[in-house]
Amino acid sequence: MTRAPQRSDTPRAYRQRVPRRPGRTTVGALLGAMAIAIAACSSGGNSATTVTYNPATVQTDVSTSYNTLFNLANKDVNAKVAVIQDGATLKTAMSQALAAPISSSSAGATVHSASVVSDSTCTSKHVPTPCAAVNYDINGTNGAAILPNNTGYATFQNGKWLVAKVTICVLLGLFNQTEGKSGTPQGC
Repeated sequence: MTRAPQRSDTPRAYRQRVPRRPGRTTVGALLGAMAIAIAACSSGGNSATTVTYNPATVQTDVSTSYNTLFNLANKDVNAKVAVIQDGATLKTAMSQALAAPISSSSAGATVHSASVVSDSTCTSKHVPTPCAAVNYDINGTNGAAILPNNTGYATFQNGKWLVAKVTICVLLGLFNQTEGKSGTPQGC
């Protein structure tokens, strides 16, 4: 008759120490520490994703960004990318557009409306929230609309309303077509 191996029969090299599962006290302490850490990271109980903008100045703020971008007579590319969402990724495409003779015909924009829209609308348009739908004209050097009644978007990031990347990418795509280029503009 064979007997079952006893603990003392198992060679030391084969014995394994089974780790203990943490007790309820350990888990509770961990959860408590995490709660304290999270509370310490928040500012005054506000969520880190809370975005504050002044609804009364949305149209004025959006107008400033759109006018800066579409005043192509001003060739300062850094000023342009500063008012575009992820503008640094579009610097090359904007530099090319500003170098083209046709760019001198645009001298700003008139924003007719800028209305904050729902998060689901922003998401469906591939624009970060919060965002605003913008109705605008691109103006010529004489102040008249040369591209009237456009729809675009703006997004509120880092305390500032910026022209949404999707808006400028559509226009850069049109610019590429007029220049005889194919494909997506660099950075779009």
